[in-house]
Amino acid sequence: MRERKLTSLNVAVMYIGAIMGAGFASGRETWQFFGVFGDKGKIGALIFALIFMVVGQVVSYIARKLQTNDMGSIIVPGNNEKLRAAVGYLMAFSLATVMVIMTAAGGALVHQQFGLNYAIGGALITILVVATVLGDFERVSKVFGYIMPVLCVAMVGTCIAVIAMSKEPSTSVVSVDSSPVASNWMLAAILYTAYNVMALIAIVATATIKADNKKTAIIGNTMGGVFLGMLAMLILITVQCDPAFSEAMDMPVLGYAGKISNIMGILYTIILFFAIYSAATSNFYGFTTKIKNGPNKNKIIVGAAALAFLLGLVGFKNIIKYLSPIMGYVGIVIVIMIFCNFIRIRRASMEVMNVGPFPEPLVKVTGGPGGDAVLIIGKEKTVLHDCGMACFSQELIENIEHALGERTLDYVILSHTHYDHIGALPYVIRRRPNVTVCGGKKAAEIFNRQSAVDMIFSMGKTGAEHYGRDPEQVVVDGLRIDKILDNGDILDLGEEKLLAFETKGHTDCSISYLLKPQGVILASESTGVISRDGKLRTSVLKSFEDSLEAATFLKLMPFEYILVPHYGILSKEFNDKYFDIYIETAEKERDMIKGFIEKGLSLDEIFQEHQKAYWNPEREKDQPFRAYKMNTEIIIKRIMKEAGAL
Repeated sequence: MRERKLTSLNVAVMYIGAIMGAGFASGRETWQFFGVFGDKGKIGALIFALIFMVVGQVVSYIARKLQTNDMGSIIVPGNNEKLRAAVGYLMAFSLATVMVIMTAAGGALVHQQFGLNYAIGGALITILVVATVLGDFERVSKVFGYIMPVLCVAMVGTCIAVIAMSKEPSTSVVSVDSSPVASNWMLAAILYTAYNVMALIAIVATATIKADNKKTAIIGNTMGGVFLGMLAMLILITVQCDPAFSEAMDMPVLGYAGKISNIMGILYTIILFFAIYSAATSNFYGFTTKIKNGPNKNKIIVGAAALAFLLGLVGFKNIIKYLSPIMGYVGIVIVIMIFCNFIRIRRASMEVMNVGPFPEPLVKVTGGPGGDAVLIIGKEKTVLHDCGMACFSQELIENIEHALGERTLDYVILSHTHYDHIGALPYVIRRRPNVTVCGGKKAAEIFNRQSAVDMIFSMGKTGAEHYGRDPEQVVVDGLRIDKILDNGDILDLGEEKLLAFETKGHTDCSISYLLKPQGVILASESTGVISRDGKLRTSVLKSFEDSLEAATFLKLMPFEYILVPHYGILSKEFNDKYFDIYIETAEKERDMIKGFIEKGLSLDEIFQEHQKAYWNPEREKDQPFRAYKMNTEIIIKRIMKEAGAL
């Protein structure tokens, strides 16, 4: 069944639900961090709203770019897997502490309103949260979808009623026992913001990657941030109506509601209960994402929830006063790391977005999407580099004829033997039967193996269907290699020389070329491809080690231009960065797969995780899903075999 995508409203609801717990909805946190500071507290609340909105968008951006909700990947700049794991577990611990706060809140709620034992309310919250989280994200999303709109309307209505019925609103500050770790308004605002950010990360990241698209995620997070800021200010005005009363109450807004009428007190008790439940669920769900899948996962979830319940018996007021500010200091470090990661990812994204013009004597003759073809018109001889897909062969032939005019086509050189690079080769040979087709020894072996040719034929049909072309156009008759190129061989084009270099990694038959004297590297897919949205990605099928070796080798070449497969000529300003960026990207993907293997995930589970991180609608425009799935499973199997997992 196709997974349901979130709308902007869904994203906003998830955003709000991550924060609107007992501390927020009861007014306890608002009083402790803002209310005790009088008018300066209002400035602090504005700071909270602004910073919170910005951080939410930054987290959303990182999640979109990395296509992950892993907290370590969202927070940690760079590819230090050990640091990512450590931060991820630190965040999981932080989210578990929120569960402690919420169970304490449940106890305070039933005690303040009904005089019952604190343990009763805490136990009830614990049971409901565990029952929900043992489901999945869809269940958590539905909880917020049903609860949060009603909760928001009820909170706004209650606060407005309290403010309207207060006879003498006052912002004066009585003698209060403020938190020793948040003793001034500026520090309190920063700590409160940072503390809440930790609750925000897992839910916002997950909601972002499950949103319909980028625009949906941005709008949803903006809506959520604006509403939370407005609600924080409204609650602040409410709790400052009577400072002495707010200081005395565990849950000030609940106390105000009860002063208006018993019925309103009961209604707000129900509201607070669901606010506690929603915040506990969202944060505890974030904690459970770090628990390793396995037969004991549910037992660990139940055990952690039970421990949170026991710790929550120390009291809601004490926890808000001492634990929340301490976690705020941890949150400051987390926020700094998030912004460093944002800057790193932003720079990396910009570094692969620009495409440059084709230098002479190169002419792009690509027939259609899916695979490129480039003509090299030398002083004496001409070369076609790759042929693209069979379903666009007619357009390719027309482009070649137009570019060559009366000149002959002397060579076809192949980067490798995949269907999207050699699909139109039989048509080129039919049109130019005297052309010399050049490729590696392994390529010749592949063309002589019927099973491989059958796969090329099958994938060619898949490609044609993907792009809405007639699959009957696909033929494989006549695939051949006339001249085998060894490492370092040279094709003489007159004034120009074309050097061939084996660059394994994508396939064993992959070859890159260097055109001299122009200094153009015609790179194989072993050193990466760039999607139409400018995102660099790997294309490793055989060996990450060979791929990294190929990138290191090409980096040392005397080049002026890089022809990137499926993209074009990279802008020269990125020459010094491209291969380094590729190496970093490849190492990250390899280490991610190895990490999943170490966790004991199956092939299907690892592929699903890879799909979350690397498959998106933009990529689907360039590649059929069948091709992506087949290619990805090949490399996962290879790494699993190397690790002894197969």
